[in-house]
Amino acid sequence: MNPIDAHATATLRRPAVSPVPPVAAAPRHDIYLPIHKGLRSLMAAILVEVGSMDWQVPAERDATLARLDELLDLCRGHLEHENRFVHTAIEQRLPGAAAQTEADHLEHLAAIDQLRSRADAVRRASDDAAWAASLALYRDLAVFVGENFLHMQVEESRNNASLWAAYSEAEVLAIHDALVASIPPQEMSRLLQLIVPALAPVERAQMMLGMRSGMPAAAFEDVLSIARATLSERNWGKLCAALEENPGAAAH
Repeated sequence: MNPIDAHATATLRRPAVSPVPPVAAAPRHDIYLPIHKGLRSLMAAILVEVGSMDWQVPAERDATLARLDELLDLCRGHLEHENRFVHTAIEQRLPGAAAQTEADHLEHLAAIDQLRSRADAVRRASDDAAWAASLALYRDLAVFVGENFLHMQVEESRNNASLWAAYSEAEVLAIHDALVASIPPQEMSRLLQLIVPALAPVERAQMMLGMRSGMPAAAFEDVLSIARATLSERNWGKLCAALEENPGAAAH
């Protein structure tokens, strides 16, 4: 059984999503919310792109597969960050509480490798075999995206509950800050390009106000440039209004 099929089988054997206690309005800092919204947005977009890819035109095929490669790189980096900082923190004080999501991450790594192999098969395929290779890639990617959506729901509910039970608000923020500080600037820039447009206006404003109060003015201007480039005129206007209404959190 290949890793993608194993993913599907494991998902079918798990309880339905409904028993996972919902986190309606997070009473504490939600370490997962911004990055998960960004990843969901990109996963959905890439799945549609792969499904509609014209494999008969090499330039279009290669551009789509390059986008898929980027997604897989981001997914691998994201799970490594969670393993190093979030899962480690949970396991230190609540042994076993992150076991399901740790096991999921091992499956995700195998699935990422499988998807890369599928993509390489599309690149190498003859004209006669290209359709079947592309369809196999699309279907495996759909399973991967679906599994990740379920996985993120578990992290946002059960893992957040564990963090909030075991750590103070200041400690959760320290875990978040250490994770963010570990990300290289180029990767952080790409993540912000995903996260900023994926957030609701209130979430976006809260994130940007926090960044403005905690980073040098020049660095915050770089963040604003990313926001300006990725937001619609309407959402950019809402963000500017929120920043102007809260002048107290000035950059330093």
